[in-house]
Amino acid sequence: MKRALVIVALLLATASGCSSLVPDGVIYPSITPDTSVTEPRTVDVAFTFEGQPVAFSLAVDGALYAGASAAEKQVIRFGNARANDWIEDYFPAFITEEHQLAFYDALLGEFRAVRDQRGLDTDRYIELLTTYVQSITYHVDPDDLSPKFPVETFVESMGDCDDKTLLLAALLSREGYDVSVLMFEPEEHVALGIRSADIAYLDTGYAFVETTVPGYIGQAPESLEGDITLTSEPRVFAVAGGHGTYTAGSQVAAILDARARAIDEASRIADDIVTADSALSLLEAEVQTAREQLESLQSSGRIAEYNSRVDRFNALVAEYNHDLQERNQLAARHNELAAIDRTVIDGVTDRRGTFAVIASF
Repeated sequence: MKRALVIVALLLATASGCSSLVPDGVIYPSITPDTSVTEPRTVDVAFTFEGQPVAFSLAVDGALYAGASAAEKQVIRFGNARANDWIEDYFPAFITEEHQLAFYDALLGEFRAVRDQRGLDTDRYIELLTTYVQSITYHVDPDDLSPKFPVETFVESMGDCDDKTLLLAALLSREGYDVSVLMFEPEEHVALGIRSADIAYLDTGYAFVETTVPGYIGQAPESLEGDITLTSEPRVFAVAGGHGTYTAGSQVAAILDARARAIDEASRIADDIVTADSALSLLEAEVQTAREQLESLQSSGRIAEYNSRVDRFNALVAEYNHDLQERNQLAARHNELAAIDRTVIDGVTDRRGTFAVIASF
Protein backbone atom coordinates (compact mmCIF):
# COMPACT_ATOMS: atom_id res chain seq x y z
CA MET A 1 0.00 0.00 0.00
CA LYS A 2 1.35 3.43 -0.88
CA ARG A 3 2.19 5.90 1.81
CA ALA A 4 -0.29 8.52 2.93
CA LEU A 5 1.05 12.04 2.55
CA VAL A 6 1.00 13.72 5.94
CA ILE A 7 2.35 17.23 6.45
CA VAL A 8 1.60 18.69 9.87
CA ALA A 9 2.27 22.23 11.02
CA LEU A 10 2.43 22.98 14.73
CA LEU A 11 1.38 26.40 15.98
CA LEU A 12 3.00 27.49 19.23
CA ALA A 13 0.39 28.90 21.57
CA THR A 14 0.83 32.41 22.96
CA ALA A 15 -0.82 34.16 25.87
CA SER A 16 -3.90 36.18 24.99
CA GLY A 17 -2.98 39.74 24.01
CA CYS A 18 0.75 38.93 23.75
CA SER A 19 0.99 37.71 20.18
CA SER A 20 2.79 40.89 19.17
CA LEU A 21 5.74 39.77 21.30
CA VAL A 22 6.15 36.57 19.25
CA PRO A 23 7.91 36.95 15.89
CA ASP A 24 6.19 35.56 12.82
CA GLY A 25 8.00 32.68 11.21
CA VAL A 26 8.46 29.02 10.42
CA ILE A 27 10.99 26.48 11.62
CA TYR A 28 11.66 23.78 9.06
CA PRO A 29 13.06 20.29 9.70
CA SER A 30 16.81 20.32 10.26
CA ILE A 31 19.55 17.95 11.40
CA THR A 32 21.63 18.20 14.54
CA PRO A 33 24.34 15.51 14.20
CA ASP A 34 24.48 13.17 17.17
CA THR A 35 28.16 13.38 18.09
CA SER A 36 27.80 10.46 20.50
CA VAL A 37 27.64 8.21 17.44
CA THR A 38 31.14 7.70 16.08
CA GLU A 39 30.80 4.58 13.92
CA PRO A 40 30.06 5.20 10.23
CA ARG A 41 27.21 3.46 8.44
CA THR A 42 28.50 1.60 5.38
CA VAL A 43 26.02 1.07 2.57
CA ASP A 44 26.48 -1.36 -0.32
CA VAL A 45 24.92 -0.12 -3.54
CA ALA A 46 24.18 -2.60 -6.33
CA PHE A 47 21.88 -2.29 -9.33
CA THR A 48 21.89 -2.74 -13.10
CA PHE A 49 22.02 0.10 -15.62
CA GLU A 50 22.00 -0.37 -19.39
CA GLY A 51 22.59 -4.08 -18.89
CA GLN A 52 25.73 -3.60 -16.81
CA PRO A 53 26.11 -3.87 -13.04
CA VAL A 54 26.84 -0.83 -10.90
CA ALA A 55 28.28 -1.58 -7.48
CA PHE A 56 30.12 0.37 -4.80
CA SER A 57 30.20 0.88 -1.03
CA LEU A 58 29.94 4.21 0.73
CA ALA A 59 30.57 5.03 4.38
CA VAL A 60 28.15 7.60 5.80
CA ASP A 61 28.83 9.70 8.89
CA GLY A 62 27.05 7.88 11.71
CA ALA A 63 26.46 11.11 13.62
CA LEU A 64 24.75 12.62 10.58
CA TYR A 65 22.48 9.63 10.08
CA ALA A 66 21.58 9.40 13.77
CA GLY A 67 20.78 13.11 13.87
CA ALA A 68 18.63 12.86 10.75
CA SER A 69 16.71 9.89 12.13
CA ALA A 70 16.00 11.69 15.41
CA ALA A 71 15.11 15.04 13.81
CA GLU A 72 11.67 16.59 14.05
CA LYS A 73 10.05 16.17 10.63
CA GLN A 74 7.13 18.51 11.19
CA VAL A 75 7.04 22.26 10.60
CA ILE A 76 6.81 24.57 13.59
CA ARG A 77 4.79 27.67 12.73
CA PHE A 78 4.69 30.52 15.22
CA GLY A 79 3.41 34.02 15.67
CA ASN A 80 1.00 35.18 12.99
CA ALA A 81 2.51 33.14 10.16
CA ARG A 82 -0.33 32.11 7.88
CA ALA A 83 -1.22 28.45 7.62
CA ASN A 84 0.17 27.87 4.12
CA ASP A 85 3.20 30.14 4.19
CA TRP A 86 5.51 27.23 4.86
CA ILE A 87 4.41 24.61 2.36
CA GLU A 88 6.42 25.81 -0.66
CA ASP A 89 9.65 25.29 1.27
CA TYR A 90 8.73 22.16 3.21
CA PHE A 91 10.00 19.47 0.82
CA PRO A 92 13.03 21.51 -0.32
CA ALA A 93 14.04 21.89 3.34
CA PHE A 94 14.78 18.17 3.53
CA ILE A 95 16.97 18.41 0.44
CA THR A 96 18.93 21.58 1.14
CA GLU A 97 19.70 20.80 4.80
CA GLU A 98 23.36 21.82 4.90
CA HIS A 99 24.67 18.96 7.06
CA GLN A 100 24.04 16.58 4.14
CA LEU A 101 26.22 18.40 1.61
CA ALA A 102 29.33 16.31 2.24
CA PHE A 103 27.23 13.16 1.99
CA TYR A 104 25.81 14.30 -1.36
CA ASP A 105 29.27 15.01 -2.73
CA ALA A 106 30.62 11.64 -1.60
CA LEU A 107 27.70 9.75 -3.13
CA LEU A 108 27.77 11.74 -6.34
CA GLY A 109 31.51 11.12 -6.55
CA GLU A 110 30.73 7.41 -6.99
CA PHE A 111 28.14 8.10 -9.66
CA ARG A 112 30.38 10.55 -11.48
CA ALA A 113 33.04 7.85 -11.66
CA VAL A 114 30.51 5.53 -13.34
CA ARG A 115 29.46 8.35 -15.67
CA ASP A 116 33.00 9.09 -16.74
CA GLN A 117 34.02 5.46 -17.10
CA ARG A 118 31.04 4.67 -19.35
CA GLY A 119 31.02 7.97 -21.21
CA LEU A 120 27.45 8.85 -20.27
CA ASP A 121 25.96 12.03 -21.67
CA THR A 122 23.78 14.29 -19.52
CA ASP A 123 20.56 12.41 -20.30
CA ARG A 124 22.04 9.01 -19.54
CA TYR A 125 23.54 10.39 -16.33
CA ILE A 126 20.06 11.51 -15.25
CA GLU A 127 18.84 8.01 -16.07
CA LEU A 128 21.67 6.44 -14.07
CA LEU A 129 20.70 8.38 -10.94
CA THR A 130 17.02 7.69 -11.54
CA THR A 131 17.60 3.95 -12.01
CA TYR A 132 19.51 3.83 -8.73
CA VAL A 133 16.71 5.49 -6.74
CA GLN A 134 14.07 3.34 -8.43
CA SER A 135 16.07 0.26 -7.42
CA ILE A 136 15.79 1.15 -3.72
CA THR A 137 13.16 -0.94 -1.96
CA TYR A 138 9.74 0.70 -1.79
CA HIS A 139 8.53 0.52 1.78
CA VAL A 140 5.83 2.35 3.72
CA ASP A 141 6.47 2.73 7.44
CA PRO A 142 3.05 2.20 9.04
CA ASP A 143 4.14 4.00 12.20
CA ASP A 144 5.74 7.10 10.71
CA LEU A 145 4.43 8.72 7.53
CA SER A 146 6.56 11.86 7.66
CA PRO A 147 9.25 12.35 5.00
CA LYS A 148 12.85 11.30 5.57
CA PHE A 149 16.00 13.22 4.91
CA PRO A 150 17.80 11.85 1.82
CA VAL A 151 20.66 10.53 3.97
CA GLU A 152 18.17 8.37 5.90
CA THR A 153 16.72 6.87 2.73
CA PHE A 154 20.21 6.11 1.43
CA VAL A 155 21.42 4.43 4.62
CA GLU A 156 18.22 2.43 5.09
CA SER A 157 18.03 1.53 1.38
CA MET A 158 14.27 1.83 1.48
CA GLY A 159 11.57 4.46 1.48
CA ASP A 160 8.13 5.45 0.25
CA CYS A 161 7.21 7.83 -2.56
CA ASP A 162 8.28 11.08 -0.94
CA ASP A 163 11.43 9.59 0.65
CA LYS A 164 12.70 8.29 -2.68
CA THR A 165 11.64 11.42 -4.54
CA LEU A 166 13.52 13.67 -2.12
CA LEU A 167 16.69 11.58 -2.50
CA LEU A 168 16.57 11.75 -6.30
CA ALA A 169 15.72 15.45 -6.23
CA ALA A 170 18.71 16.06 -3.97
CA LEU A 171 21.11 14.23 -6.29
CA LEU A 172 19.85 15.79 -9.50
CA SER A 173 19.62 19.32 -8.15
CA ARG A 174 23.13 19.00 -6.71
CA GLU A 175 24.28 18.12 -10.23
CA GLY A 176 22.73 21.27 -11.65
CA TYR A 177 19.46 19.96 -13.03
CA ASP A 178 16.17 21.83 -12.79
CA VAL A 179 13.94 19.56 -10.71
CA SER A 180 10.79 19.82 -8.66
CA VAL A 181 8.66 17.79 -6.29
CA LEU A 182 5.22 16.98 -7.72
CA MET A 183 2.60 16.48 -5.01
CA PHE A 184 -0.75 14.91 -5.87
CA GLU A 185 -2.83 15.75 -2.83
CA PRO A 186 -6.08 13.82 -3.54
CA GLU A 187 -4.14 10.67 -4.46
CA GLU A 188 -1.65 11.17 -1.59
CA HIS A 189 1.30 10.63 -3.90
CA VAL A 190 4.62 12.35 -4.55
CA ALA A 191 6.78 12.12 -7.69
CA LEU A 192 9.75 13.93 -9.17
CA GLY A 193 9.70 16.40 -12.01
CA ILE A 194 12.71 17.21 -14.19
CA ARG A 195 12.61 20.06 -16.67
CA SER A 196 11.94 18.82 -20.22
CA ALA A 197 10.70 20.57 -23.32
CA ASP A 198 9.46 17.51 -25.19
CA ILE A 199 7.80 15.21 -22.65
CA ALA A 200 6.43 17.53 -19.95
CA TYR A 201 3.67 16.28 -17.65
CA LEU A 202 0.44 18.24 -18.18
CA ASP A 203 1.31 21.95 -17.98
CA THR A 204 4.06 21.64 -15.38
CA GLY A 205 7.03 21.98 -17.74
CA TYR A 206 8.58 18.97 -15.99
CA ALA A 207 8.86 15.37 -17.12
CA PHE A 208 7.19 12.99 -14.67
CA VAL A 209 9.55 10.62 -12.86
CA GLU A 210 8.01 7.83 -10.77
CA THR A 211 10.48 6.80 -8.08
CA THR A 212 8.61 3.92 -6.45
CA VAL A 213 8.95 1.50 -9.38
CA PRO A 214 11.21 1.17 -12.45
CA GLY A 215 10.09 3.34 -15.33
CA TYR A 216 11.23 5.70 -18.07
CA ILE A 217 11.67 9.39 -17.41
CA GLY A 218 8.44 10.95 -18.60
CA GLN A 219 6.39 7.78 -18.07
CA ALA A 220 3.54 8.42 -15.65
CA PRO A 221 2.20 5.22 -14.04
CA GLU A 222 -1.05 3.80 -15.38
CA SER A 223 -2.08 3.22 -11.77
CA LEU A 224 -0.61 3.28 -8.29
CA GLU A 225 -0.73 0.62 -5.62
CA GLY A 226 -4.37 0.05 -4.71
CA ASP A 227 -5.50 0.73 -8.32
CA ILE A 228 -5.36 4.48 -7.77
CA THR A 229 -5.04 6.59 -10.91
CA LEU A 230 -3.49 10.05 -10.94
CA THR A 231 -6.15 12.48 -12.12
CA SER A 232 -5.44 15.66 -10.16
CA GLU A 233 -3.20 18.57 -11.11
CA PRO A 234 -0.02 18.29 -9.04
CA ARG A 235 1.34 21.04 -6.85
CA VAL A 236 4.83 21.86 -8.09
CA PHE A 237 7.55 22.62 -5.55
CA ALA A 238 10.73 23.78 -7.26
CA VAL A 239 14.06 22.68 -5.81
CA ALA A 240 17.00 25.07 -6.04
CA GLY A 241 19.64 23.59 -8.30
CA GLY A 242 20.37 24.63 -11.83
CA HIS A 243 19.01 24.83 -15.35
CA GLY A 244 19.92 21.38 -16.68
CA THR A 245 17.14 19.62 -18.58
CA TYR A 246 16.26 16.17 -19.86
CA THR A 247 16.47 16.19 -23.65
CA ALA A 248 15.74 12.56 -24.55
CA GLY A 249 12.01 12.90 -24.02
CA SER A 250 11.21 12.46 -27.71
CA GLN A 251 12.86 9.02 -27.63
CA VAL A 252 10.91 8.06 -24.53
CA ALA A 253 7.71 9.23 -26.21
CA ALA A 254 8.54 7.07 -29.24
CA ILE A 255 9.23 4.07 -27.01
CA LEU A 256 5.95 4.45 -25.13
CA ASP A 257 4.05 5.06 -28.37
CA ALA A 258 5.55 1.91 -29.91
CA ARG A 259 4.43 -0.11 -26.92
CA ALA A 260 0.93 1.37 -27.00
CA ARG A 261 0.59 0.59 -30.71
CA ALA A 262 1.95 -2.92 -30.17
CA ILE A 263 -0.53 -3.59 -27.38
CA ASP A 264 -3.42 -2.22 -29.45
CA GLU A 265 -2.51 -4.30 -32.53
CA ALA A 266 -1.84 -7.40 -30.44
CA SER A 267 -5.28 -7.07 -28.85
CA ARG A 268 -6.96 -6.97 -32.27
CA ILE A 269 -4.87 -9.90 -33.51
CA ALA A 270 -5.72 -11.91 -30.39
CA ASP A 271 -9.40 -11.54 -31.29
CA ASP A 272 -8.66 -12.58 -34.88
CA ILE A 273 -6.80 -15.66 -33.63
CA VAL A 274 -9.77 -16.69 -31.51
CA THR A 275 -12.04 -16.33 -34.55
CA ALA A 276 -9.58 -18.25 -36.75
CA ASP A 277 -9.25 -21.06 -34.20
CA SER A 278 -13.03 -21.43 -34.05
CA ALA A 279 -13.30 -21.59 -37.85
CA LEU A 280 -10.39 -24.03 -38.07
CA SER A 281 -12.02 -26.28 -35.51
CA LEU A 282 -15.17 -26.49 -37.64
CA LEU A 283 -13.18 -26.98 -40.83
CA GLU A 284 -11.05 -29.68 -39.21
CA ALA A 285 -14.18 -31.54 -38.20
CA GLU A 286 -15.47 -31.26 -41.79
CA VAL A 287 -12.15 -32.60 -43.15
CA GLN A 288 -12.24 -35.49 -40.69
CA THR A 289 -15.80 -36.37 -41.68
CA ALA A 290 -14.89 -36.30 -45.39
CA ARG A 291 -11.85 -38.48 -44.71
CA GLU A 292 -13.92 -41.07 -42.86
CA GLN A 293 -16.45 -41.13 -45.69
CA LEU A 294 -13.72 -41.73 -48.26
CA GLU A 295 -12.22 -44.49 -46.15
CA SER A 296 -15.65 -46.13 -45.87
CA LEU A 297 -16.26 -45.92 -49.59
CA GLN A 298 -12.83 -47.33 -50.34
CA SER A 299 -13.20 -50.24 -47.93
CA SER A 300 -16.62 -51.14 -49.34
CA GLY A 301 -15.37 -51.13 -52.92
CA ARG A 302 -17.53 -48.18 -54.05
CA ILE A 303 -14.70 -46.81 -56.17
CA ALA A 304 -16.75 -44.62 -58.52
CA GLU A 305 -18.38 -42.76 -55.61
CA TYR A 306 -15.00 -42.58 -53.89
CA ASN A 307 -13.42 -40.95 -56.94
CA SER A 308 -16.27 -38.42 -57.18
CA ARG A 309 -15.55 -37.16 -53.66
CA VAL A 310 -11.75 -37.01 -53.76
CA ASP A 311 -11.61 -33.54 -55.33
CA ARG A 312 -13.94 -32.12 -52.66
CA PHE A 313 -11.82 -33.69 -49.91
CA ASN A 314 -8.62 -32.31 -51.39
CA ALA A 315 -10.21 -28.86 -51.63
CA LEU A 316 -11.18 -29.03 -47.96
CA VAL A 317 -7.65 -30.03 -46.98
CA ALA A 318 -6.18 -27.21 -49.08
CA GLU A 319 -8.60 -24.73 -47.49
CA TYR A 320 -7.69 -25.98 -44.03
CA ASN A 321 -3.94 -25.73 -44.69
CA HIS A 322 -4.35 -22.23 -46.13
CA ASP A 323 -6.40 -21.02 -43.17
CA LEU A 324 -3.97 -22.66 -40.72
CA GLN A 325 -1.07 -20.87 -42.37
CA GLU A 326 -2.88 -17.54 -42.08
CA ARG A 327 -3.67 -18.28 -38.45
CA ASN A 328 -0.03 -19.10 -37.75
CA GLN A 329 1.03 -15.87 -39.44
CA LEU A 330 -1.29 -14.02 -37.07
CA ALA A 331 0.27 -15.86 -34.12
CA ALA A 332 3.77 -14.99 -35.34
CA ARG A 333 2.84 -11.32 -35.62
CA HIS A 334 1.27 -11.47 -32.16
CA ASN A 335 4.53 -12.88 -30.81
CA GLU A 336 6.48 -10.06 -32.48
CA LEU A 337 4.22 -7.50 -30.83
CA ALA A 338 4.52 -9.23 -27.48
CA ALA A 339 8.29 -9.09 -27.89
CA ILE A 340 8.09 -5.33 -28.45
CA ASP A 341 6.02 -4.98 -25.29
CA ARG A 342 8.52 -7.09 -23.35
CA THR A 343 11.47 -5.16 -24.79
CA VAL A 344 9.96 -1.87 -23.61
CA ILE A 345 9.19 -3.25 -20.15
CA ASP A 346 12.58 -4.88 -19.71
CA GLY A 347 14.43 -1.90 -21.17
CA VAL A 348 13.49 0.72 -18.59
CA THR A 349 17.11 0.96 -17.45
CA ASP A 350 18.38 1.32 -21.02
CA ARG A 351 16.41 3.98 -22.86
CA ARG A 352 19.03 4.38 -25.60
CA GLY A 353 19.22 0.66 -26.34
CA THR A 354 15.46 0.23 -26.24
CA PHE A 355 14.93 3.10 -28.65
CA ALA A 356 17.35 1.52 -31.10
CA VAL A 357 15.36 -1.73 -30.98
CA ILE A 358 11.92 -0.18 -31.54
CA ALA A 359 13.00 2.63 -33.89
CA SER A 360 11.81 0.75 -36.98
CA PHE A 361 8.44 -0.29 -35.54
